[in-house]
Amino acid sequence: MPGRPTNRVILTGAVGVFGLLTGCGSAAKQTASPAAPMRSSAAPAPSSPAASSPPSTPLPPRATSLPKARNGTKLRACRDANCEVLVSDGQVITLDDKWGLSPVEITVEDESVTFYSVSASGAQMSIVGQTPDQGGPGTINDVNFEVLAVRGTKAVIMITHE
Repeated sequence: MPGRPTNRVILTGAVGVFGLLTGCGSAAKQTASPAAPMRSSAAPAPSSPAASSPPSTPLPPRATSLPKARNGTKLRACRDANCEVLVSDGQVITLDDKWGLSPVEITVEDESVTFYSVSASGAQMSIVGQTPDQGGPGTINDVNFEVLAVRGTKAVIMITHE
C-alpha cells in the first residue's frame, strides 16, 4: 500500500527530529510505542549568564508633545485650504465656500483623525481613521486632508488643495 511507507517515513523523521531536539534517548526506545507521548528524561540544563539573551536596548521615550504647526491653533488660516494647524477633538474648520464643503468636523481618537463634511449638494463625506503613516492625504472636493502627527485628542494636520 502506498500510504504505509509514507507514514513510516514521517514517523521516523519526527522521531529523529525529536531525538535531535532532546539530545537524549534512543530512537529504538522512542519508536516502541508511537501512540504514547514522548518525554525526555534529562533534567533541564541550568541557565548560565553566557547562555541567556543579552539585555534588550531600551526603546527611546515616546514623544509627549506634538510638533509645532506652521499656523499654530489658528483654524481661520485654513479658510483658503492651505494651512498646517494643531486641532483638538470636536473642533470645526470652516473653508471658503468655493470648496463646496460645509464646516469640516474633526474627531481625534485612537491615534487617528476623522474629517467629516457635507457637500453643497447634500452628500455626506468623510475621511475616517487618517493616521500620520498611511502614505498621503485623503481628498474631499479637491481639498487634501493629511495628518502629520497625533497624540491623545490633539493632532497636527495639513490642508492643501489641488
